[in-house]
Amino acid sequence: MVIEQALITYLLTQTGLTASVSNRIHLLKLPQDPVLPAIVIQKISSPRLHGFTADIGATTRMQLTSWATTYTSASAVFEQLRASLQNYLNGTMSTLTVSAVILDDENDTYEDETQRFGKIADFIFWHTEA
Repeated sequence: MVIEQALITYLLTQTGLTASVSNRIHLLKLPQDPVLPAIVIQKISSPRLHGFTADIGATTRMQLTSWATTYTSASAVFEQLRASLQNYLNGTMSTLTVSAVILDDENDTYEDETQRFGKIADFIFWHTEA
């Protein structure tokens, strides 16, 4: 779970984002009766990049979903996520050396049962692991 924790640690340093969600960044699912807006992070895939003597990194697809009680609020949190991650280049997130992050895909969602609005974003991280 190295990339997930590194990503959460990094996002918690982004003041524009934390102004909206505080520390409400969750893995895999929202807690029961969540305070919104909030973010859910899920690793979709993480194919390894292999070298002759060792693995040289990974390209990890992470799905980040901003959840809120209104579409406008979910969109505002999404924009903070996008600003924090899109085109991130050559940096360190916790123990991860990250070469690049790109926003690959985005879409909207709505849950009738809970009346929550969501904005789903797939980011691809090129990184090495500690």
